[in-house]
Amino acid sequence: MLALLAVIGTMHFEADVHAGDGDYDLVTFDVPAGTQEIQVDHTDGSDTDILDWGVWSPEGFRGWGGGLTDPAIIGVQASSRGYLPGAITPGTWTVVVGEAKLPTGTGHYVIDVTFRDAPTLAPQTRAPFAPVVVKPGARWYRGDFHVHDTESGDAKASIADVIALARSRGLDFVELSDHNTDSQLGLQAVAQQSLTDLLLLRGVEVTTYHGHGNALGATDYIDHRVGLGGVDAASIVAAAHQQGALFFVNHPVLDLGDVCIGCAWKQDVDWSQVAGLEIQNGNVTVSEVLFTPQAIKLWDQILDGGAKVAAIGGSDDHTAGVDETNTGSPIGSPTTLVYATELSEAAIKDAVAHGRTQVLIPGPDLPAIDLTIATPTGDARIGDTATGISHVELTATLEGAAPADATLGIWRDGEKIDQIALDGAGADFSHVFHYDAQGGLERFRAEMVSGGLRVVVTSHVWVDGTKPAPEGCGCRASTSLRPNGILAAAVAMALARRRRRARRP
Repeated sequence: MLALLAVIGTMHFEADVHAGDGDYDLVTFDVPAGTQEIQVDHTDGSDTDILDWGVWSPEGFRGWGGGLTDPAIIGVQASSRGYLPGAITPGTWTVVVGEAKLPTGTGHYVIDVTFRDAPTLAPQTRAPFAPVVVKPGARWYRGDFHVHDTESGDAKASIADVIALARSRGLDFVELSDHNTDSQLGLQAVAQQSLTDLLLLRGVEVTTYHGHGNALGATDYIDHRVGLGGVDAASIVAAAHQQGALFFVNHPVLDLGDVCIGCAWKQDVDWSQVAGLEIQNGNVTVSEVLFTPQAIKLWDQILDGGAKVAAIGGSDDHTAGVDETNTGSPIGSPTTLVYATELSEAAIKDAVAHGRTQVLIPGPDLPAIDLTIATPTGDARIGDTATGISHVELTATLEGAAPADATLGIWRDGEKIDQIALDGAGADFSHVFHYDAQGGLERFRAEMVSGGLRVVVTSHVWVDGTKPAPEGCGCRASTSLRPNGILAAAVAMALARRRRRARRP
């Protein structure tokens, strides 16, 4: 077959690019009839400049390699990583050049395009998405929402590598969130067919020069080219929602300049349209200094503004744990726990949309913390809103053993209000905290601390209650499980039920 290979034609382009003229330059070329494979060789010719590369066909997106220096090869039955195989339509195609880093303000690209009448790549096996339920039953499922494989231009891990590490760490799910491409979707659908213990979630990390976001459940590429053709944060979030995906903001305060281009979120966004925020990304030691406290502060500010956004953690692993840098972290560190009705993509998405998450910062071996608040109609748990109460009876329960030195803190509306020592408590540990409702909407979360570091952070259980009447029991906030506190709560619930009955027609 190789002997019959013929080059139909070639084209050469080179030009300067200039910062300040927009972040993207478009280079068009005409594809002749009969082309079965296109190869785009490209270079920025510099050790300091970074240009990104992608290709669009007359029908739209065909792939994004980012700063990958390998040539982009697009064929009918196979394409190089980050690019989609499929029919090659004669007509005008486009190389999109992204100006990721231009220290002097000016860069230079060289592009050579080759058209072939036969492929050089072996056919790839891909499959359409097929919904699966990997495990039945409602419980806390453990996973990682931010993992890259070789379909991301800057990643080294194959999908098989990702699966092997995730399984070895006891995870239930992994989201393959590759940079600005959906080329991984058909490949992971094939891998999912033989998996009975791990769910591969669909996703795209929408990577812009002004912030990175995660579209959980994305079915297609989402245009990331901010500033080109009206693309902005609002259009990105809207496109995710149109696909039925949830949108998270990744590592929002990780402002490292050229070390991590565009990593900090610097775009206006309607936070009510955002489902999750990464409060932990990557290496725990580095993040505790550079990232996590500031991310949690931002999270509380967003919640203070009225949006309900779930806590998310992501390893941002690019190597499946191999040769991690000082800032890297293997899959599952951190782990995000999601309380879902079953282990399926639809159930995980629904649970996150309702705020049923918590983050195990070092990794999957820490216990989940269940938080519930008693109401006249049953318990409200993480993600729920407790109504009809004037007294908050908050129960914290561990699902596993805590570290020997661990403490458990309770936070209300972003302020720490309580703390108890866990003393290595196990799965039978349960403790009830008592507080008066403040009136209006308020939120409670728990944090476990060990070795001076946060190790577990829950999302919130919400309260929309009423202040106790002045002639009420006079109870004060307490961490003691006292009989009179339980009785007061029961009386308050009974009075609340009586008041509601009195208001009914």
